[in-house]
Amino acid sequence: MRSRLSQGGFTLVETIIVIVLLGAMLAGMTALFTNNVGKSYRPYLRQRALAVANAFMDEILNKRWNEATPLGGGCVNTGSGACPTGPAAVAIGADGESRATFDDIDDYHGLNQTPPQDSSGVNMPGYGGYSVAVSVTQPGAAWNGVPAADVRLITVSVTSSSNETITVSAYRVNF
Repeated sequence: MRSRLSQGGFTLVETIIVIVLLGAMLAGMTALFTNNVGKSYRPYLRQRALAVANAFMDEILNKRWNEATPLGGGCVNTGSGACPTGPAAVAIGADGESRATFDDIDDYHGLNQTPPQDSSGVNMPGYGGYSVAVSVTQPGAAWNGVPAADVRLITVSVTSSSNETITVSAYRVNF
């Protein structure tokens, strides 16, 4: 009498089904990986754009309020009578100076550079595809109790080589 041995294993159909399923999963994972690797440089470009925006903002905030403001600050209209008129009115915008000689925050209004330059007018190395735009505006109303004439909103926008824009804003009060 012959004994029947049980044979273990997979049939050809089962093996083909497993191969097809594994191939489909691998194709999906490869597409996901490729997509993520393709966009992995964006945080790096964003960080570089933020560094440029912060450098410009630091440079601007370290300047005088306006042409009429003495070094060290001016007087702010707080309503107390010590300085009832606030700072002398000066138009926002460059006073005929070049970037290297900008001496107050208003001079930076309308500054556009592609590529960005340092304060001496030299292109920042490695920022060929970047551009910078600066605006300095006076708010339409008082800001936190300070009259609008004593406040400036400084906005620095940097567009990276991937066409993503990073914007940094700060208020500056004349004191």
